[in-house]
Amino acid sequence: MTKPKPTPISSRTRIALLIASAGVLSTLSACQKTLLHADDARSPFDRYNQTRTQYAPPFLQDEYGRRTPNLRDRLVQSDE
Repeated sequence: MTKPKPTPISSRTRIALLIASAGVLSTLSACQKTLLHADDARSPFDRYNQTRTQYAPPFLQDEYGRRTPNLRDRLVQSDE
């Protein structure tokens, strides 16, 4: 007894399957809400700094509009 040969998948079918799977993945990831908002307090240290007006925002926008982490202002110790 011989095994039947698998039928080859055409290139159009492959492309259609690829587009359909990409669409499903994009809709699944886009429907979820963010866990934390930008203005939420992240830790007790953030609340401490906010009450003493030493709060540094977690991100800054550079001159090209890109969001970059505000590491320098958040890691530098205050003079107090």
